[in-house]
Amino acid sequence: MPTAIITGGAVRIGKALACHLADHGWSLALHHNSSPPDEVLACAQQAGVTCKTYPGSLTDLVFAENLVKRVTDDFSDVSLLINSAANFIQENVEQTSTQTLSDTMALNLMSPYLLMREYKKRVGKGMIVNILDERITKNIPTFAAYSVSKVALEHVTKLAAVEWGETVRVNAIAPGLILPPAGKGQEYLDKNKKNVPTQTHGDVSDLTRALDYLLASPFVNGEILFVDGGASQDRLSQN
Repeated sequence: MPTAIITGGAVRIGKALACHLADHGWSLALHHNSSPPDEVLACAQQAGVTCKTYPGSLTDLVFAENLVKRVTDDFSDVSLLINSAANFIQENVEQTSTQTLSDTMALNLMSPYLLMREYKKRVGKGMIVNILDERITKNIPTFAAYSVSKVALEHVTKLAAVEWGETVRVNAIAPGLILPPAGKGQEYLDKNKKNVPTQTHGDVSDLTRALDYLLASPFVNGEILFVDGGASQDRLSQN
């Protein structure tokens, strides 16, 4: 069975994608930081697939640079890299601390860049999927460093798609109102769905279907697949 490398795979979108892939027969090379990967390990066990964990912080660029080699030493059939790990710190441009800026760029941009580079060198086939955000089409300063990092990762996605398309397809998924921020609940989704053109919020199953589409579509490369109910098209919305 093919193997997927998933960063941030113990929580939120990463966890949903990891369990979905396990259910479809994929082995998992699961990166996580402080969050325990127990739920994904249980998914893998139930699906009868292998899941090996790689704990560590992707703010450590040496760890990030070496991760693909560690995985390819353990698995011979890697075919997919999903960069899902990210922070989401609410500081505008003026408020952004030097530590927030450094950590956010390392985690959200520099580590995915290094992982992509090493994936191309050491695997050289399959697909990379970067998890972005529908906010990349807007200028919302509330999460300034986060927004800058995701816009830059979109650009890296497109650059790599042009450079590597013959051997490694590179695409991205840009979710909208799918999950509430940490510490928020259903009320957050209910309150904010009025800002979405469909007047609804999404579900992680919308993201797993997006991933399935990308996996099944060999002529799709360099695509940013927005899964957001059209929110990215409403440039006046301040989600």
